[in-house]
Amino acid sequence: MASSSPSPAALLILCFLLLIAAAPGSTAAGGRLHDRLDSLKIVGGWTEIPDAGSNKIVRDLGRYSVSEYNRRLAGEAETHLSFSGVVSADRQVVSGVKYRIRVAAVDGGTGDRLSFVAVVVVRPWLRQRDRDLESFTPFADQRGLRFPSFQSSEQ
Repeated sequence: MASSSPSPAALLILCFLLLIAAAPGSTAAGGRLHDRLDSLKIVGGWTEIPDAGSNKIVRDLGRYSVSEYNRRLAGEAETHLSFSGVVSADRQVVSGVKYRIRVAAVDGGTGDRLSFVAVVVVRPWLRQRDRDLESFTPFADQRGLRFPSFQSSEQ
């Protein structure tokens, strides 16, 4: 009678499950598998920046995005935006760091508070253009918004 041995794939899965169960921070019962898997970060995925509104780097990038938007679309918009603050932000490691920032701004003509999503890429090793505004678009549905979206042609 020949004995059957487990396949290499089955052994790999078993080793992975044992590794997760034995990881530091596991409960005595080995932790719940889906809780452990949820805590793993995806390489290249977006990561929320906690307290983005008070983060100096994120606030500076939010201010930069509004300023750059105004500069690039100076002739197209009737009025300009004024930076008001940062609502939330995420970051993604790419060739540099890509920030997706929800920016609060004020319409210089009407005084209305508006929200935009700015995507800024930071490449600190580049002396000139160490940061680049990739896009600046209205957040969700803001009817009657007079400000056009901006999409960089250099993406």
